Amino acid sequence: MVRTGVSAAVLLLAGWTVHGSVQAQAWHVVPAVKATATASSNVGLQASGAATMDTVLTVTPQVQLLGTSPDYRLTGTLAADMVQYLGRSRADRVLPRGQVVLNSRLVDRLFFVDAELGADTTSSTPFDLLSDGATFYNVGTVTRERISPYLDRELSPSSRITARSDLVLTQGRGTVAAAAAALNNNADALVQTHTARYDLKPEPAGLRGEVNYQNTRYNDSTAGGLTLQTARLSALYALDPTLTLGVTGGRDAARYTTNDVSEMLRGVSLRWAPTERTLLDALIEKRFFGNGWTVNFTHRSPFMAVSAGLVRQATTYAARLGVLQAGGDVATLVDSILQTRIQDPALRQIAVQDLIAKRGLPNTLTGPVDLFSRTVQLQQGANVTLAMLGVRHTVTFRLFQTRTEDLRGPTEDSVIGLASDATQRGATLGVSRRLTPETTADLTFTHTKTDGLGPNVALHSSNSIVRLGATHSLSPRTTLSGAVRHQTGSSTLIGVNATESAVSVGMLHRF
Repeated sequence: MVRTGVSAAVLLLAGWTVHGSVQAQAWHVVPAVKATATASSNVGLQASGAATMDTVLTVTPQVQLLGTSPDYRLTGTLAADMVQYLGRSRADRVLPRGQVVLNSRLVDRLFFVDAELGADTTSSTPFDLLSDGATFYNVGTVTRERISPYLDRELSPSSRITARSDLVLTQGRGTVAAAAAALNNNADALVQTHTARYDLKPEPAGLRGEVNYQNTRYNDSTAGGLTLQTARLSALYALDPTLTLGVTGGRDAARYTTNDVSEMLRGVSLRWAPTERTLLDALIEKRFFGNGWTVNFTHRSPFMAVSAGLVRQATTYAARLGVLQAGGDVATLVDSILQTRIQDPALRQIAVQDLIAKRGLPNTLTGPVDLFSRTVQLQQGANVTLAMLGVRHTVTFRLFQTRTEDLRGPTEDSVIGLASDATQRGATLGVSRRLTPETTADLTFTHTKTDGLGPNVALHSSNSIVRLGATHSLSPRTTLSGAVRHQTGSSTLIGVNATESAVSVGMLHRF
């Protein structure tokens, strides 16, 4: 296999060893440890009269994994934030996080199995003041386990059939899910999603048939769970190789709380791919809850990646935790940018992590926080995520708005447990500049605002964070970092405004 000089250099700096080509069996393990000390003027972001100063020490061991063979691919990162409050203002904590994904082929061109283990640190509730990821107040851990066997068979050059089952177990610890557990015994959930689909490629006419069944069960629930069922048949027509239009009809049904509804489904679709780097997918339908839509746009170039989306859909709290779409994934954006520069996925993964570490980029950009509820929820939102990568500058940006409402029947005034009715808005802008080959400065601004609706109409919160930082590479494997931060916020849960200033220093070493 031929590697470019840039790719080979990245590989050498990261300390990995590749045995054979991408198709040969190979395992790569990159251990690392990060230590950060943060001195905060208000470690719990409390009202001014109750502010407590403390220094927070966070040690994060982590391991990056990559295993490949002709029949499987395993990728992931395992980490744990071990948080110690030196002034004993709060209890010490260990917050696991990471994701390991396995894609395997059991029978060639027929039977496959995907699996995932994940843990993420998430904010407790958007109605409280949110953590910045350095002092870890008001946060907890959501874990998930997923197994997804599926059939994928090409019947002819123009037709394909797929059938897939996704089983996802989610658990909340120290989050709003755990708060709900105090009222409702247990908020852990199992989400089962079964999908079958037939595709006939439009040449120029085509066809698509799809059935989908999703059931969400909470551990302490004695009912049959929350069920969404959809059957669609779409007639497709390709006006040209880049543009395909569709007309959809079918049946839409749902069972939740005391409701059992079934409605005709009808809609239109569009798929536009003017180049291999640009894609617009849109589906607009009449559903059991009213009008629904899913619109996604992506574009990438050697220097930029952008994604935008619009959604109005019926979903459940546990189903959203199963995919954890809270924030824009910076690693995915950077990977898209580097695809044209580094063809080898293994080398590109190393380059992505190296760039994030040396330029002080965050792992994710701020997104909405899910609120716990035991009913089907109507979620309507919009988001734009952007990354631009230059020789000396990197820009990341995310803008979002999400409105979530519990679906209630005509005779229901409230739902079991906590209501999810709220509108969340937020924006994150980050700019980094390479000052020297070894030193980068970065500036980040984040603002979020949450307003309750319906049963939550009295609840509000807002947060603003400004952070100025710098990173310096001592060696290809060791990076120093430092930052100053100022945060302001207000919340009806504490009744008054709160402010915090903090200084942090840290070091990342990859073995």
